[in-house]
Amino acid sequence: MLKRYLMIAASSVSLAASLISPTLAAPADFIGTWVNKDSNTRGVTRLVVTSAGSNKLNIQVFGKCHPTDCDWGTTSVVTYGLNVQDTNHTYATANYNQGFSNTLLTLDYAGSQIMLQSFTQFLDNSGRQNYYARDYFQKSLKVRVPLDVQISPIKPSR
Repeated sequence: MLKRYLMIAASSVSLAASLISPTLAAPADFIGTWVNKDSNTRGVTRLVVTSAGSNKLNIQVFGKCHPTDCDWGTTSVVTYGLNVQDTNHTYATANYNQGFSNTLLTLDYAGSQIMLQSFTQFLDNSGRQNYYARDYFQKSLKVRVPLDVQISPIKPSR
């Protein structure tokens, strides 16, 4: 009876551990369009992460501008695990040097969201203070359909 009880307890612990363990991530899990959860942000509004082949990624960042968001351009992304054997890459960095400033981005992938931290250093002797920002992004599920796509009516077969 004790043996059976211990077996059930061990199975329950194993099941509970599997239910609360974090989701494994690969570099490809970063791929997609990520939208800032704060729709009123004055900073980064959108991230577009794409494959560059062989587990390499690129990122395109958009910042708040008027009337349309400013495109920072595309740069490479480097992903990281917690140690040299860890293929569960949930962290990444990217760097944007825009001449007047340099911005280091860190990304923390958490399944349904990315936490983006940005460290901006001004290089133009303008007197502006370097600054840090943290934003949270959710994956966009919207699919854009080009306006020129022709849709044929479905005809019933007889």
